[in-house]
Amino acid sequence: MTPAALFAQRGLTLVELLVSLVLASLITLAATALYSVTLSSYRTVDAGQEIQENGRFALEVIGQAARLAGYQNYTQRDGDGDDNSRRFVASSFPTVRGFNNSKVTVATSITNDGATNNGGINQSDTLALRFHGSSLATDATKPDGSMIDCQGVAQNYPLNADDVALSLFWVANDSTGEPSLQCISRGDPTATTLTRNTQPILKGVETFQVMYGLDTNGDSVPRQWVSGQSVTNWQQVVAIRVGLVIRGDLGSSQGQSATATENNLYPLGKEFTGSSTEAGLVFTAPNDGRLRRVFNATFKLRNPQD
Repeated sequence: MTPAALFAQRGLTLVELLVSLVLASLITLAATALYSVTLSSYRTVDAGQEIQENGRFALEVIGQAARLAGYQNYTQRDGDGDDNSRRFVASSFPTVRGFNNSKVTVATSITNDGATNNGGINQSDTLALRFHGSSLATDATKPDGSMIDCQGVAQNYPLNADDVALSLFWVANDSTGEPSLQCISRGDPTATTLTRNTQPILKGVETFQVMYGLDTNGDSVPRQWVSGQSVTNWQQVVAIRVGLVIRGDLGSSQGQSATATENNLYPLGKEFTGSSTEAGLVFTAPNDGRLRRVFNATFKLRNPQD
């Protein structure tokens, strides 16, 4: 064998082998880091889309309930002398009523809409909206399906003063421990027993805040925005503003800002909140790796609040 052939069959030196291993390791680390970043970005984008859809759904349900609030079904009044008792009584069944930092302790109680400062999750509020349902022309006890509450349950025309339809929103932990926007309904009129109940309609809602627009001069325009505890006459409420903070799953966030105040969230909007120091209007999110988004909207009440 010639010297040239021997030279061609020579193996790698130790230095060359080490250099090859280092280069291979660097390429592997770069690929792993790129995969990790891509996966993290995918989780964030996916969570963002889900939260966006959830936020739109929540505002749609609340908005629908707000549009029905105070509706009185004059067409189905039966003229038996009891019609006035089915109107909304401000002391017990106002069209709209809410409480600050509130939770519903007994969901089956027909008068429990919450109470101010009784431990709402992350100082969340409660919001109760009432309206008349609509019955079949042939049977007043059965709904015709045209009027539904926040659970999607059709409601019939009230047969007495205490069974007006109800959509009550509040925040509670669901069966998995996840904070959820809950809906309380007066129950299903077609069931054997009409039983007020609560159902989670959207998970991941960490806080729910409500402010009320008051018409103070009779022109149906909100001239003043106040919290529930500051409303002395619910008949003056002509608009409501609601705000929610909705969170994604663990690992959906890209991290927080090093400046603490930049991580604050304003459920009702930063400009709307202004310099108010009311508890609950600023939400300080924990650094737990979850993506969070704020959703808010203002709804003008269509019906007279009487």
